[in-house]
Amino acid sequence: MGQIMSLFQASSTIMVSPPSIDQEFIESNKYPKFELHLHLDGAIRHATLLELAQQKKIDLKGAKTVEEVKRVVVSHEPANLSKVLSAFDLFLPCIIGDKDAIERVAYELCEDQAKNSVCYFEARYSPHLLCNTIKDHKIWPNDDVFREKGDLSPQNVVEAVKRGFDRGEKEFKLTARSILCCIRGYEDWNNEVLELGKFVVMFSFIFLATNLKHLGVVAIDVAGCASGADEKYEPSVIKVFKAAAERGIHRTVHAGESGGPKSVINAIEEMKAERIGHGYRLTNDEAAYQKYALEKRIHFEACPYSSIMTGAVPLNWPEHPIKRWAKDGVSFSINTDDPTCFDNTILTDMRIARDEIGLNALELWKTQFDACAASFLPDEEKVEMFRLLKNFEPKTNHLNS
Repeated sequence: MGQIMSLFQASSTIMVSPPSIDQEFIESNKYPKFELHLHLDGAIRHATLLELAQQKKIDLKGAKTVEEVKRVVVSHEPANLSKVLSAFDLFLPCIIGDKDAIERVAYELCEDQAKNSVCYFEARYSPHLLCNTIKDHKIWPNDDVFREKGDLSPQNVVEAVKRGFDRGEKEFKLTARSILCCIRGYEDWNNEVLELGKFVVMFSFIFLATNLKHLGVVAIDVAGCASGADEKYEPSVIKVFKAAAERGIHRTVHAGESGGPKSVINAIEEMKAERIGHGYRLTNDEAAYQKYALEKRIHFEACPYSSIMTGAVPLNWPEHPIKRWAKDGVSFSINTDDPTCFDNTILTDMRIARDEIGLNALELWKTQFDACAASFLPDEEKVEMFRLLKNFEPKTNHLNS
């Protein structure tokens, strides 16, 4: 294990933390960043959670300070996806059904991204999970915790996010877009997600003549964890994604995180995924890896630190799948996934990729180039971003150049 990673043994359990970021790393990676795999509701500031919880008298396991909130919601022990997602049960009530809180989270996310030199990001979320208009609406599929009925609809959630993004884009000079998520275990929501996507596409093309511009929605996704059935998708989800492909709605799918190579293959073949969220386990099937990663050039949204904490990848950084991906020229990006749960940033994940996994300067820069290329922005909107990135292309492959 390298020197930049906080690693210690406690009661036979390995505990880890994201690395610190020094000026050397910032100066050597000054190019604009792109983040494609980031959950809006998993990117709430801990200070904001504390403030909202106190205002609403929500108990965060007795947390009274920001550091105590972190101890409650941040994972430091490699575990599994279900355990990481359990933190959402605790803090999602702080923003569910609250349009002002949702707008604030979107705005603050823009500020946080700008501080890490991110010029473009796509944040994904379930409008249904954050609304409060659905009768007997559970906070999570298998919970017994229900939310109060209110008047914030799924579309109102998207509108609140857009207001926050609009303010953030203007103030912090970046671009933010939304990806709408289906959630495993909520079959009755899936068609509505598609219809919302359909409305957005039609409205955009007819009235604004640009891709999903009016509400900033660029794609759909499917996420979450239901009854341990990680990455096993209901027929209704598959139907939604096939219909989305027919209607020109972009698609990314969580796969190959807790499921095996077959989950990635199914996401691409059955659900018509253009990008894969995570996808690490595709490397366990050499023929499938060659076909989809190398020949078809599917883009993989890698989340290095998250991959360890969810148990998707063993804690052995030099053997992490993205090491091979970089060597083979696979199209992949570096992302944070859920900063609320991991206390990470795109810079900390990039530093892990460089100093722990061993990507050289050119490979690290290329992840940003690939992210820009794979983003769901219209091609004409990528031109200037590509130009800016090319200005920072490393002249050497040295590890720390």
